[in-house]
Amino acid sequence: MVAKSILDVKGRKIYSISEDAQVSVAVEELVTKRIGLLVIKNIDGGVTGVISERDILQKCVQQKRDTTQTKVKEIMTDKNHIVAASEEDDIHHLMNIMTEKRIRHLPIFKGSEMSGIISIGDIIKNMVEIKETEIRSLIDYISGKYPG
Repeated sequence: MVAKSILDVKGRKIYSISEDAQVSVAVEELVTKRIGLLVIKNIDGGVTGVISERDILQKCVQQKRDTTQTKVKEIMTDKNHIVAASEEDDIHHLMNIMTEKRIRHLPIFKGSEMSGIISIGDIIKNMVEIKETEIRSLIDYISGKYPG
């Protein structure tokens, strides 16, 4: 299974926020939308970075910065440092990237355009579904439902 298939099922909704917004607004968005990553855009709508729960905890809370006085662009992960994958990357590659980089959300690109975001939960759910299908097929084969 490839990233495109996961996005086709889960949806391609990408939540974004202005780079000039306060971190407190980003926190509110993350909490109310129950997501872990926001795409950061400039005034022209161009992607300038991403911000995750971890960015906020490490760069704001841990350093005791006021979230109402800190702008998202001050603590975001810059677009040149975003860890991402392609729609054509398979699920095992996505899992390897997330494990190696110790991240829970992975932006997915089709060419130069971001087409969605996949979470570690999305990957685990799909891996479980794949294994369940394999097990059902084996049980059917063993029980004689398929001629051998």
